[in-house]
Amino acid sequence: MKGLLRGSGAPLLLGLLLPAFLLGLWQIAAEQRWIDTLFYPAPWDVAQRTWEQARSGDLLADAWVTNRRLLIGFAIGAIPGGLIGLAAGISRPLRRLLYPLATALYVVPRIAMLPLVLVAFGITDGARIFMVGFSVFFVVFFAALSAAEQVSPMHLETARAFGAGRLRLITTVLVPASAPAVFSGLRIAMGFALIVIVGTEFLASNDGLGARIWQSYQIFDFPSMYAGIVAVTMVGVALNLVLLAIERMALPWVRET
Repeated sequence: MKGLLRGSGAPLLLGLLLPAFLLGLWQIAAEQRWIDTLFYPAPWDVAQRTWEQARSGDLLADAWVTNRRLLIGFAIGAIPGGLIGLAAGISRPLRRLLYPLATALYVVPRIAMLPLVLVAFGITDGARIFMVGFSVFFVVFFAALSAAEQVSPMHLETARAFGAGRLRLITTVLVPASAPAVFSGLRIAMGFALIVIVGTEFLASNDGLGARIWQSYQIFDFPSMYAGIVAVTMVGVALNLVLLAIERMALPWVRET
């Protein structure tokens, strides 16, 4: 049994058991009319609608639009967020300068900022991308800052004892030691970015998966609404797997769990 569980496909199969059980229960509840199928269509009907819209290209087109906005905004927010966060974790004066403002801006609800962003950018992709970038920046900033702060002082002292200067200390000790926590922050930020872009598309877009979900809800086309939700879920899972793959390639010394 232990050997089976250690197989390469066993963790995936175990992880699919609960979703499969819940989907089966939902299907039975829909067929037996235990739930209102107008609002909660059977999973099989949702799967059929998802396939139809994917085959027609409509769903894939909206997924591409959402992905493009998401990835551009993610890059704009994550790269400076990580670099500035590491710098703030290393430099106490910089940390004291940035931390109060970063904390204040981080706790502002993103949806409350949307009207101001729309005034500044108009109802354009610039506004949608800014919302993602602004949100991602602070998640990655705090992850990088915390990671740099928690680097073991013993490791730093050992490197100094071997004659490492400030630049070498940063590149050979601080950055490698901080990298696993930064990647964890990136994965959290990616999930947050997906929530933000879909929410923004609800209110300020005529295309993208968020707009598709909202427009389907407004006309009571719930199978199409759920198809949009399925597409968002698949996008989120795929992007998370990509980040995990990049992390494993970039950090081969991190032990897999």
